[in-house]
Amino acid sequence: MTDNPLRGSLGSLTVVELPYVPPPAATSRSDLRIRVVLFAVWLLMFAPGLVYVARYALVNPYVDEWAFMPVLFGERPAGPWLWELHNEHRFPLPRLIYLGLFRLTDDLRTGCWVSFLGISLLAAGLMRLARSVRGRAHLADAAFPLLLMHTGQGENLYMGYQLAFMLTTALAGVLLGLIVTTTWRRDSDPAGNASAGSESCRHGGDHFHRGLQATAVGWLLLTCGAAGLVYGLAAAAWVILLALIGQMSGRRRVTLIGLAVISALYVAVYFQGYVRPSHHPESAGVVESTRIALQAQAMAFGPAATGLWPPVGALLLQGGIALAAYLVWLAVRLRGDLRFLGLLLYVGAGAAVAFGIGWGRSGFHNDMGFAWRYGWITLPIVFAAYFTWLLRGGRVAGYGTYALAFVTLAFAPLNTGSGFRDAEKRVRPLETAWEADVRAGKLADEVVRKNLPEYRDPARQEVIDTMRLMRDRHYAYYESLRREAP
Repeated sequence: MTDNPLRGSLGSLTVVELPYVPPPAATSRSDLRIRVVLFAVWLLMFAPGLVYVARYALVNPYVDEWAFMPVLFGERPAGPWLWELHNEHRFPLPRLIYLGLFRLTDDLRTGCWVSFLGISLLAAGLMRLARSVRGRAHLADAAFPLLLMHTGQGENLYMGYQLAFMLTTALAGVLLGLIVTTTWRRDSDPAGNASAGSESCRHGGDHFHRGLQATAVGWLLLTCGAAGLVYGLAAAAWVILLALIGQMSGRRRVTLIGLAVISALYVAVYFQGYVRPSHHPESAGVVESTRIALQAQAMAFGPAATGLWPPVGALLLQGGIALAAYLVWLAVRLRGDLRFLGLLLYVGAGAAVAFGIGWGRSGFHNDMGFAWRYGWITLPIVFAAYFTWLLRGGRVAGYGTYALAFVTLAFAPLNTGSGFRDAEKRVRPLETAWEADVRAGKLADEVVRKNLPEYRDPARQEVIDTMRLMRDRHYAYYESLRREAP
C-alpha cells in the first residue's frame, strides 16, 4: 500500500504516483480563535518588556560602552571604529546603526528600545512563518514570543549596544524563513530539463532569486560579529547548493557561486589583523569548552534553565546530536530537498556559535556560559528544530512543537520574574546611586571609586575621562558633575 505523505512518510514517491496535496486548511473560525490567543500571548510578553525597558534601560554607558562614547560624541573618527575588533567581533553594521541612533536621539536607551521592538517583531514573524509552513495557526507557536521576549534576557534589554545581538538573531530568523519556504520538487526529463508547465519549471526562477535573497541576508549577517559570520557562511554554503542542484540556467549558477565566493573573501578580510583579546585567557580545551557551550545554549531557554543544570546540558547535547543526525538522514533520503540541506547547514552554524562561546570563555573557569546576554544568539538552533518538525509532519510535528511550547510556558514566569528581580536588586540601585552622586556635584573620580570599586586603571581612568566628556557635551544630567580644580 502506498504511504500517505500527509502522515510524514518518507518512502519513495513520485509526482505521477502520488501528487502533492496541501494539508487541509483549518476552518476560518477555529484558526481565528488560535490566532487571537497567539496575539494575546505576544501582548502578554510585550507589555512587561515595555515596562522593563522603560524602567531599567541604562542612561549611563555599560561596561564596553564607556570606550565608545568618544566616537558617539564625534571626538574620535567613526570610520576606523566601525571595523575595529571588539573581542572576537567586528560589528560594522550594528555599530553604524548604534551610532546613528545616538546621533539622532542623544540617548543610549534608544538602542534598548530598538532591540526590544526588533525582537518582538521577530517573534511575530516566526509565528506567521510557522502558520505559513503548517497551513494554519497552532497554539504551540506561542513558543516564539515566550522564548524571545521575556525579561530574563537581562543586559540584552538594558544595554543599548546589545542591538548587535538582536540584529544577528533577527537576520538569522530571516535566513531560516528563506530556507524553509524554498520550493524543492524537481520534475525533469532524464537530461535534467524541466518539462513545460511543470512545477520545477514554474519555480525554476525561484531558486535563483532565493539564492540572491539568501546572499543579501548572508552579507548582512557577516557584518554582525562572530556569530553573524558563522550564519553568513552557512548562507553562502546554501547558496552554492542552490546553484548546484536548483533549477536555473548555467549563467545563473555561475552568478550565485561567484556571489558566495565574495562571502569567503569577506571572511579572509575579517581575520586580517585579528588578535586574541589580551584580557581573555587561553581556552581550557575541548571538554571545558563544550561544557561552557552547553551552558550558553541553555540560556536560549532563559535563566530558569540554570536551575536544571547539569541535566539540561545533557539533554541539549543529546538533542543536538539527534537533530543533526536526523537532518543528515532526511537530506540523504530526500535527495535534492534544499530545505533540509539548508537546515543542516543552519544547525551546524548554531552549534558553531555555541561552541565558539565555549572556546572563547572556557579559560575563565567561572560558568561564564550562563551570561544572560547569550539568550538571543543561541536561539536560532532551537527555531531550526521547530521548523524541522513542521516540515517533517506527522506525529513528530505535533509532539515536538507541543513539548517545546510546554517547556517555554513553564519557564516563562521564572524568566520574567528573574529579569525583574535582577534589575531591581542590581541594575536599578547602581544606576540610581550613580545619578545621585553626579547630581550632588561630586568629582568623577569620587563617583567611580564609590560605585565601581572593582575598576582599576586603565579602565577606571577611561570611565573618568568619559564622564568629563559627557559633562562637556551636556549629556543627560552630567552638567552637574563637578569640575576639577585647575
